[in-house]
Amino acid sequence: MSESIQRPPVATIRKALILGLVLSLFLAPGLITPAAAQGSPLPAVELDCGSDPIMDVHPTSDAEASVICTVTNPTSASEEISISQVEWDGVLVEMSLSEDSFTLGAGEEDTFEIRFIGQTKIPASVQHSFEIEAKVESWNGLPYGQLPDDGFWVANTSHIGDLKIQSYGMVELLLSDVTTRYMDTSDEVEFSFQVTNKGNADDKLEVVFANAAELEAIGFSFPAGKLVSENVDYQGTSSVKTLTIRAPSDVSSDLRMPLQIRAQSTTDDSAPFSEINIQIDIKASSQSGGIDGLDALSSDDTLLYASIAGGSILVILFLVVLVRVVSKKKPKKQSKPKLHQPIILPDEPVQPAEDEEFDDFFSDLDDETAEADEFDDLLDEF
Repeated sequence: MSESIQRPPVATIRKALILGLVLSLFLAPGLITPAAAQGSPLPAVELDCGSDPIMDVHPTSDAEASVICTVTNPTSASEEISISQVEWDGVLVEMSLSEDSFTLGAGEEDTFEIRFIGQTKIPASVQHSFEIEAKVESWNGLPYGQLPDDGFWVANTSHIGDLKIQSYGMVELLLSDVTTRYMDTSDEVEFSFQVTNKGNADDKLEVVFANAAELEAIGFSFPAGKLVSENVDYQGTSSVKTLTIRAPSDVSSDLRMPLQIRAQSTTDDSAPFSEINIQIDIKASSQSGGIDGLDALSSDDTLLYASIAGGSILVILFLVVLVRVVSKKKPKKQSKPKLHQPIILPDEPVQPAEDEEFDDFFSDLDDETAEADEFDDLLDEF
């Protein structure tokens, strides 16, 4: 009785030979490479990127960010590797690659940069996801695209990250009345204001009397405190806030001091603050009566009254000059020549003694012309 031996089909043997040949082509470089340089006997690529980028979008910044990635060939043969963008949903920011293809020998690596360019003032709540892929295009001169895209032969790798927007603070203090405040001792003045959040994120905004310590040192006080705060939404404005200052109860002389009202961000210590300076003037209480019951005058009052007195003196001098000019232009009176009437002698002779007596009595009347000349000379002086 003879036994029959079953042989494998010719097609099966042929497939096994082809598979062995393919494996030998992939394994050959690993067998002939020195042990120190040996790597994976199969196509592969490694991709390592740094931490997620954060973009500074402050109005004074460039609004740029980047992340450095390293691509490595971990195999025992040379490779051609491509880098491509798989996912990017950015609208306000553009993404680009510094390089998108590499030729690396066994065990070699290289770096490239993922760049992000955006706009300033982007809200901090914005976040964009991105994904890049490193793919082996050929291995040891053989096109890798001829192999299956999944399963045991898959050698591609990718990196997924997020682009974040850095928050910044910026405030604007709004105060309608910035004029000088005139106070008496122990008076109180209330300041009303609002604060606008100019940053790119929700912020807790504070308003303080920045020079409160200096003011307290000379007797000022703050009945409602020296600080108020409020949480203000992105691009929002706070409600109306108030702060009060009380003047010293007594001052020895007139006092003039600046009051510094400052608004600032609490979430961003580097943010610039917004400040308004208001002048505070306090008039000292009268300590003693002056001459004729007049109180001591402040420097401003003294200047005012001095200006009035100076103006009055100028007016008087102007009137005097005007009178003199008008008087000089007035024509001088011409004295009329004295007419002598003929003397009619009476029929009866006149006694000489009596005539001399009457002449002496009316001698003053004869000097009328001299007196007129004296008055004319007096008017000529004007």
